[in-house]
Amino acid sequence: MKTKKLKTVALWLCFLTSFIAYSQERNPTEISINEAIDKEMLELRISGVYDRMFEEVIDNDGLHYGKCMSIILKSKIDTFVLLRLGCGTQLIPTDSIVQTMIVTKKAIFPLYPNDTYATRFYAMCGEIHNAPPNITTTFTIGELADEKVVRLTHYLDENHIQNMIGQHALWAITDQADFEALKIYGADSLSIAKTKEILNKLEIETTLTPTFVSENSNEITINRYCLYAGFGLIFILSVVIVVLSVRNKKKNTNITEV
Repeated sequence: MKTKKLKTVALWLCFLTSFIAYSQERNPTEISINEAIDKEMLELRISGVYDRMFEEVIDNDGLHYGKCMSIILKSKIDTFVLLRLGCGTQLIPTDSIVQTMIVTKKAIFPLYPNDTYATRFYAMCGEIHNAPPNITTTFTIGELADEKVVRLTHYLDENHIQNMIGQHALWAITDQADFEALKIYGADSLSIAKTKEILNKLEIETTLTPTFVSENSNEITINRYCLYAGFGLIFILSVVIVVLSVRNKKKNTNITEV
């Protein structure tokens, strides 16, 4: 009799455990990856995916931008959670000659109970003059970048722009890169026009877009330095006109007296 009761209890425990696991999998907890790190819920390794050994078969996708970063998550907990990595998050290299990377597409990573998971995610380089990431370079997760960069990354995510045009828009903000600098990385007159279009839509002032057209009006927003120069020119012209008028008046008076 006791054996039968024990079997019944064991069956119910198995049922409850399965139900809880099923419920958790159906509605898992989602937290930021930084919170999970702070709570020591996992160990992780982030690196580039570019392998310098096979440079001849690697194009730009997987080097400066695209799914150019890899992550390995090793769970230290016995529950299933989802980890969130937001747009605009900075990835800080352990090697100072390598570029800081910027997450350009929101990522959700599954953290399986006491298991290891690996995948790739989208990012772009944030320092044009430093080296791109590769498989030997590791990174730590930093804070959000500045407001302009975060705004751009959300736009790139929402509009599925994970390409050279988006990368050049980012460098235009982070490094004030101009057309000549971006030509080295594949820019031409057609691509740069599309890069400028993104920056204009976001109303972000850069070397590429010292003036931009607001989407909310037909007016042109002018660079403040151009505005100051314009006011200065108007002032000088006004002074010249006044001086010439005074001189002409004196000349006419002298002629009349004669």
